[in-house]
Amino acid sequence: MYVARLRSVLIVLGAAALVLVAALARIQVIQGARYRDEADQRLRRPPGFRPTIRGTIYDRHGVAVAQDTGAFDAAVYHPFVAMDDEFVALLARRWRVTDDEVRARVDRMWAELARLTKVPPEELARRRQTILARVADIRETVRRLHGWEVPVREETYGLPTSIPHALVADVSPEAVSVITARADEFPGLVLVQTRKREYPVGAVAPHVVGRLGEVAPEDLAAGGLNAAFSETDLRRYWPGDAVGKVGVEASCEDILRGTRGFYQQGLGGEFLEDIAPVPGSDVHLTLDVALQADVEAILDHPPAESDVGRVVGAAVVLDCRSGEVLVLASGPRYDLRSFGADYADLVRDPRGPLVNRAIAGLYPMGSIFKAVTATAGMHEGVLGAGTVHTCEGILHPETPNRFRCHVFLSRGYGHGPLELRDGIKKSCNVYFYSVAESLGRRPGGGLDLALARDRLQTWAGRMGLGRAAGLGLPGEASGAIDVPEASRPGFRGRRIDPRNLAVGQGELLVTPLQAAQVYGLVATDGLMPPLTLIREKGPAETARLGLRLNPRYMATLRDAFTAVVNEPGGTGYGNANLPDILIAGKTGTAQAGKGREDHAWFVGFAPAKDPRIAFAVVVEHGGHGGAAAGPIARDIVRACDAHGYLGRPRTQPGPVPVGTDPAPETPPPRPKPVG
Repeated sequence: MYVARLRSVLIVLGAAALVLVAALARIQVIQGARYRDEADQRLRRPPGFRPTIRGTIYDRHGVAVAQDTGAFDAAVYHPFVAMDDEFVALLARRWRVTDDEVRARVDRMWAELARLTKVPPEELARRRQTILARVADIRETVRRLHGWEVPVREETYGLPTSIPHALVADVSPEAVSVITARADEFPGLVLVQTRKREYPVGAVAPHVVGRLGEVAPEDLAAGGLNAAFSETDLRRYWPGDAVGKVGVEASCEDILRGTRGFYQQGLGGEFLEDIAPVPGSDVHLTLDVALQADVEAILDHPPAESDVGRVVGAAVVLDCRSGEVLVLASGPRYDLRSFGADYADLVRDPRGPLVNRAIAGLYPMGSIFKAVTATAGMHEGVLGAGTVHTCEGILHPETPNRFRCHVFLSRGYGHGPLELRDGIKKSCNVYFYSVAESLGRRPGGGLDLALARDRLQTWAGRMGLGRAAGLGLPGEASGAIDVPEASRPGFRGRRIDPRNLAVGQGELLVTPLQAAQVYGLVATDGLMPPLTLIREKGPAETARLGLRLNPRYMATLRDAFTAVVNEPGGTGYGNANLPDILIAGKTGTAQAGKGREDHAWFVGFAPAKDPRIAFAVVVEHGGHGGAAAGPIARDIVRACDAHGYLGRPRTQPGPVPVGTDPAPETPPPRPKPVG
């Protein structure tokens, strides 16, 4: 009996010992590494992250147009945003008030912060929700890095390791003073020295430089901005991060954006791991911000001869030897430094100041398209310098209400017999209607309008029309050179009549950038390189034209465009010429729709004998091109000369107007007579 009991006790003790040994083996051997890591983690502070540093955007001369700099953000600790019942009860005990009084005090803090910073209360509420999402994302990122849940200091309060979250960026000095002096009224709120995006020349080239905005939830979804990054990649975007929205800030997001830093400290504050943030790379533009500022000043205050107020339109200047974009000016414009405060007014402005008209404004070309028509006619063998067409005011007497010349509409008669030079100089529509018909003549003498249209559209495409110039900016328009009239109400399947197309009317649409490119090609015998704005990206492969024009034909055109500006009878004479600089160009008056005044164009190159720049100016509803756009183009050429772009001894230009605000409003332009 005794032996049996002893045996049972020994069996139980042996089994217990085996279980204990197995458990110890599991803890020490099988799970030993895990518990060692957990022990190490308990000897560390929660991990932290350092913000990204964005690269700087420079103009061609090294002038910074966008850069990161120091600032103060109003930041809040996560528990004051979450406000769960446990935290509210804790605050109530500390402050010796009720839970409801705690919530009311925090609500008053939000209201006062909105008043001080001029951020609407509903926007502050949205940002608080973003903080909650951001902390959840950080918590998940840390879990993936370490393989298990650990506290993150972004969700704590009152600890030496707690991290607040930016709620209002770049707080004004006045608000900083109030928050500092009345700290008790802002529980959980701290001022954090941080970085902000600064635009030193905020009112200059805002459409080109672009701006930042908060990353949208859809951008964080699957297949969005984070698609290229692993789940533990420190380049990933988090809720609340800034991202380029328009302009170079958007197109060079992949270059400018940096990588956030990561660090881990021991309980004594020593760094156990420290990964420094990697700043984004800088971007260099071909734009000359000083010249851009001068051109924008001309658009804000056009010369008196133009008889227009502040220009709604655009101006483009290209270096036709290199293809580099020197100026992309769009009017009206805005100031990047006050964009947030001005946004509501900008959106309501009927003039559309948010539109970059230089690359996205679409206009009929009017007579500036005659450069394409003449190029097509000469290369197709139906037009030469001595080709004569007679203008009697109308193309065909049997259709007196169609294909009429502008001189007939204003004076009741035609130009008479003209050669190509005078046809361009006097901008004779009938001459170019006749060229269009010549492009459609079959060997037997029959007129094939489809052939003429195809030839014109082919040459327009070869000269860069109908496709984006490839600068790499968001929103760059392709324009249109092949729009069927069936797209317009009242038409049934007919396409553009090539005679209308030959003088730039109909459904032909181009951007000012494309117009300047066409004349840059004429100036260089088609050898102007693809257009470039961002040196780090270069021209798009699709922008390469592979075009070579006959130098003899182009010399004929350059001579004719020189006569337009510098000889009596030229449509640009007296408005666009300079005594010491030979400008070559073409006026254009493009129909803007029934009951609306025409758009005014002036496009060309300078110096006429040795072209260095090509340019385009369009004034929306400005009337006649020579009268409205010609003087503006003339002053722009003078500014280019002052900055040394015409190959002449350089005069001293004015300083870059850093911080200059857009010019004040002036009365709208008055109607101009057509002629």
